Amino acid sequence: MKMNKIKLIAAIIASGLFALNATYAQEAKNNPEPVVIKAAQKSSISVERVSPAIAKVHFFNAPINFIVPETISSLNEAVKELSKDENIKVVIFVSDMKGYFFNHFDTSQFPNFLSQMGADARPLWVELITNLSNAPFVSIASVRGRTQGGGNELTLAFDLRYASKEKAVFDQPEVAIGLFPGGGGTDMLARLAGRDRALEAFLSADDYDAELAEKYGWVTRAIPDAQLDGFVEKMASRLALFDKTALMTTKKQINGVVFPKEADRLNSYKEFTKSLAWPGLQQRMPLFGKMYQEIGLEKVESNMGFYVAEGNKQLQENAKDKK
Repeated sequence: MKMNKIKLIAAIIASGLFALNATYAQEAKNNPEPVVIKAAQKSSISVERVSPAIAKVHFFNAPINFIVPETISSLNEAVKELSKDENIKVVIFVSDMKGYFFNHFDTSQFPNFLSQMGADARPLWVELITNLSNAPFVSIASVRGRTQGGGNELTLAFDLRYASKEKAVFDQPEVAIGLFPGGGGTDMLARLAGRDRALEAFLSADDYDAELAEKYGWVTRAIPDAQLDGFVEKMASRLALFDKTALMTTKKQINGVVFPKEADRLNSYKEFTKSLAWPGLQQRMPLFGKMYQEIGLEKVESNMGFYVAEGNKQLQENAKDKK
């Protein structure tokens, strides 16, 4: 990533996200479990060995599970290490943060995200999604809570996605803030849900509950919340009974038909970096930063679809007042 691009992004952040940083820091300070927060600062990702053939990856980043650069690097390392284990057949991905699965990127850290590079100078995010798609195990997302932006794009990369019927919510807010959603979600959801439904999801930037997401093909199944953990564990245990070669050859063949190629993800990521210079984003970032400060981080994040629309309404009203 060129230095002038980093400087441009830093300028955008400095002008628009100071309020988000202050609000985020206050939320973390007020969190009643400081010991857990301290552990999360070391790594937001931890790996549990459930059985010889099953592992569980936990995500926790108080207060609302923002993806930070460390999340991407730690998750990528976990995927690579688990891929080396010939005994592992299934990996379950869960959140330990109430109310959120994988949330969107911490936008105050865009320069750090863009500086993360993997092998062959690939963006580390692109490498992570490629490693997940090629991983010699079945990845299962157990989605309880909101997954938004880059978190939803990550969720789309898992092989199977089981969502809490009452508690899972999906949203891609990027278009509403003047940004291109370049984490690979546009490539994947169009294949899963079809062109028109993918357009609706990304262009509307609205919240989608688990039942509608299931209808669209966004998730594998919507499961009553009380049954979600048991269902996922039962599925993982069933798959772990089967021959690994049969599992992985079938996964590879199906992915070859429908999963986006790495070149597609690289193109999307390139468009994302371009969009960081869009005037529409620069217009909206100060407004949304102020919204976080005045309304509250948790309230905005837990009703993202509503507030991104309200922010744009306010922008239009401000423009009329200036005329």
